[in-house]
Amino acid sequence: MLFGIWGLLGLHVLVWLAAYSVTTANLDGYGDMLETYAWGQSLDWGSAKHPPLFAWVAGLWFDIFPTRDFFYFLLSYVNVAIGLLGVYRLAQALRLPHLAWPAVLLLCMSFPYSTLAAKFNANAILLSVWPWVAVAWLHSMRQVGRSGWLWSVALGLLSALSMLGKYYSGVLLLGIFLTALMSKEGRQWFCSFKPWLALLVFGLCLLPHFQWLREHHFVTTMYVDDQRVRDGSDEQQLFRFAIAPALYWPLPWVMLAWFVAPDHAGFLQRLRGLPLRMARCWSPQGWDDTLFWLAVMPWLISMVFGLSGFVTMSVPWAIPIGFAFSLLWLRNLTTDQTDLSRLLSQLRNGLLAWCILVIVVSPLYAVYKGQTGSEKFYLPRREAAIEILKGWHERHPGQALHWVGGAWAENALLAFYGDSSIHVVPGVPDQFPATVTPLVGWSQQGGLLLCPMGSVQQPAETVCVDQMQGWLKTHGQPAEPIRISVHKQGLLFPQQITFSYIAFDYLPVRP
Repeated sequence: MLFGIWGLLGLHVLVWLAAYSVTTANLDGYGDMLETYAWGQSLDWGSAKHPPLFAWVAGLWFDIFPTRDFFYFLLSYVNVAIGLLGVYRLAQALRLPHLAWPAVLLLCMSFPYSTLAAKFNANAILLSVWPWVAVAWLHSMRQVGRSGWLWSVALGLLSALSMLGKYYSGVLLLGIFLTALMSKEGRQWFCSFKPWLALLVFGLCLLPHFQWLREHHFVTTMYVDDQRVRDGSDEQQLFRFAIAPALYWPLPWVMLAWFVAPDHAGFLQRLRGLPLRMARCWSPQGWDDTLFWLAVMPWLISMVFGLSGFVTMSVPWAIPIGFAFSLLWLRNLTTDQTDLSRLLSQLRNGLLAWCILVIVVSPLYAVYKGQTGSEKFYLPRREAAIEILKGWHERHPGQALHWVGGAWAENALLAFYGDSSIHVVPGVPDQFPATVTPLVGWSQQGGLLLCPMGSVQQPAETVCVDQMQGWLKTHGQPAEPIRISVHKQGLLFPQQITFSYIAFDYLPVRP
């Protein structure tokens, strides 16, 4: 069985890696993955927006692998595979080992573990961590002796990692706390020393991050508050989050409810009974139903916070909440009379059809984006990095380029696609936000300020250009803009959509 789960995870990674290698000519269009890469250049205990785990992972990953889109997407889906393996182990920890395989098969066809997982960011890192937190909690609660103590240490460590991934993990940890209170077994666990050992490890692991927050004026919590003030009360966002299970997990939810219909049922009978079976997926088995509470608590707690107005909900926050959904559905819809081998065969066939569909549609989707002129598809980041670095070395032969500033985080394209030794700074090097480690000796190093100006058809605003020119003048540097125009070429890019970039050189100040 273990070989089988590794084979399934390998297939899932390969299918989606192939799909994104064909359909995506860039990393995500919003620059989130470039931002993650830039933060990962230094192993700080925080960043301007989020705690540091996902940036650490990206930084360590690219210490090993080349800075190419292919390897970034490989990281994204290795992250997913770790999470799916956690779900497999979670089924065993819940004493439902017979449901482990079908639970993972179903999640492979959900959007958070497939399409949405391609963007490696603070939401995606929770896919790999949350299931293992739940596994550690169950083992801490149920194992005795040395094993129980070790799992309690693991619970504290993994809980700390989840918080270092994103503060939203607090809803998972609060959910586990409340779930434990719901059962006699959980209440007995609180009477032992194990939860307090986990809490001690949790606090010790987070202490460096807390110290970093104090030194940097709790800037990440300020960012969360700024988001709430900026977005205000958004009932539409709250509604979309409320129906997230239907938005993000529709295919596996409907598929399972369809397959578990009685064998003798015809098409119309299956169709009529489908809504009732889909509703039964969410039913609890008493107040002490650990699986039910573990599955629904993150969603439920998020909704309470959203309704209270304490936070403005964001639909992508729902990406990690469904790690136990498929286990709950399977537990509720299968009985002792259910032919699990037949159901497993149906789900395998469903997954195979899903994989074939992904592989067939991917190149067609790439052709469609090329024909329609999607700007995010045509964005020439690699071409721009090559051309900008070429121009620098022609203008300043023998002068190394040490740092790049300008428009964050799009300026990171120079380091990711060009030269990974270039240090990416937000804005200009002497006006760092408090969250960023200052770049020592920047004034004696060659640097470049970069302002992406968008496509020629839809040029960007000149705010970045004005700011960079003003800063250069105050430092006695020439402020002559250097315009670079590039475009993508190839069979997938039948249109010539030219993008422009404006760069400014910063030359070292000699003592």
